[in-house]
Amino acid sequence: MMLILREENEAKAEARRADEEQRRRDELAAREERCKSEKKEAEERRLQESLAREEHVCRDREDARARTQELAMIFGALTMEP
Repeated sequence: MMLILREENEAKAEARRADEEQRRRDELAAREERCKSEKKEAEERRLQESLAREEHVCRDREDARARTQELAMIFGALTMEP
């Protein structure tokens, strides 16, 4: 009888260890997946920010070019002889 109880206890302990090990593997896999997902999101954010900066620079350049042309036209109009 004692031998049967001991074997049952050992089997239960082994099952608990196996469950705990599986839980640890699952948690590790979930952490790794979250890390990959966070890295991917961060990369996408950096890309979007870079595109936004590039677009802003292009708009600023176009605005500066338009202002320069406007000033050149005004200067030309002011320096024309009547």
